[in-house]
Amino acid sequence: MGSMSWSLYRSVLRFCHAFRGNPRAFPRDCMRLGATLGIPRVAAVATLLLVVIVEGCAVTAETAAARKPPPPLPVAELLLVGFGGTQVEGNEELQSLVCDIKVGGLILFERQGGTGEPRNILGPEQVHQLTSDLQALAMKCAGRPLFIAADNEGGLVMRLSTRVGYLPTPAPRALGEAGDVAATELEARRMAATLREAGINWNLAPVVDVAVNPLNPAVVTLGRTFSSDPDRVIAHARAFILGMHEAGVLTSLKHFPGHGSSRRDSHLGFTDVSDTARLRIELAPFRALIAAGLADSVMTAHVFNRGLDPWDPATLSRFTVQRVLRGWLHYDGVAVSDDLLMGAIAQHYGLEDAAVLALGAGVDVLLIAQNSDKVDDRAAERVVAAITRAIAAGTLSESRVREAVARVDTLRAKLK
Repeated sequence: MGSMSWSLYRSVLRFCHAFRGNPRAFPRDCMRLGATLGIPRVAAVATLLLVVIVEGCAVTAETAAARKPPPPLPVAELLLVGFGGTQVEGNEELQSLVCDIKVGGLILFERQGGTGEPRNILGPEQVHQLTSDLQALAMKCAGRPLFIAADNEGGLVMRLSTRVGYLPTPAPRALGEAGDVAATELEARRMAATLREAGINWNLAPVVDVAVNPLNPAVVTLGRTFSSDPDRVIAHARAFILGMHEAGVLTSLKHFPGHGSSRRDSHLGFTDVSDTARLRIELAPFRALIAAGLADSVMTAHVFNRGLDPWDPATLSRFTVQRVLRGWLHYDGVAVSDDLLMGAIAQHYGLEDAAVLALGAGVDVLLIAQNSDKVDDRAAERVVAAITRAIAAGTLSESRVREAVARVDTLRAKLK
């Protein structure tokens, strides 16, 4: 084809390309222009076919890109799960949780609930090796570190206890009664260094419940609360958190919106605080510590208060989490549930339903401690499947799950 013919050919090509948006006029006008310019019919047809093929490929590519499903939501990142065993090697449960399901975090216990048998912690060297191996496995399989959590409040609730070779720690009540905030911070700093050495990066403490009921069996009689005075609770909890942060250990305020007035222990069953709660007093520590920027995370309680929600306990209550915690207290960080296998939840909800309800309510991390006499090795897998089904069915908002994942990512970025 000569240079003039090639120029004409390009003119037809440009013309045909310009009219591609009109499916009826496009072939006819393209052929007419070719005839007017003296381009043989065969060349015009070839030009037309070239435009159709090029445009068709572009449209197909665009359509394919538009139809390509988004990557699956990393639902398992929202799980904080308990497990059995004291080492990674040969532990198929850990391999599954960390590498197959890819849970976001693991929680350690010294002893198995119900039996009292050793569970995860035998001594300083062993637990250090366990957590080091867990982090290596997580980096290999998931490309990011794990949250490794434990309850280390001091006193009776210490997973790194004297039974396994650690130094004794004073109970929060003793610290509160002493009234020396500097001593509380110093004690927390010492405890945090021990946690750091053990490889625990998230301490599910301090308890900021106000000791409203002196006979409260869940936190008060066990010495887990600092005081019945909310200002004293705030002062000692602040010192405790600052001490933890000195060693780079994350903390969690618990148990929102307050467990210190209850007459029952939510570990054992339904716990109604409708007639005993003193909300203004019990919310004060949460409000103050959140406003001070000291809330790495907030743990919800499984307490029922019909004045806040006539249907569900706090962990599963959209009003309590979204309206009170997020709205009234302006908290936008990670909300973590108390154990979803505790009696207050397990006796009235299935694990899967509770997990979906908690996420829908605004909780971001689902704690499945697996620390009772009945252990379900497939609990994490079942929860992930239930959340995935709920999203597909439209009963759980995908945006809500993405919001939770984003909050968890932000908290994980604080790990040192």
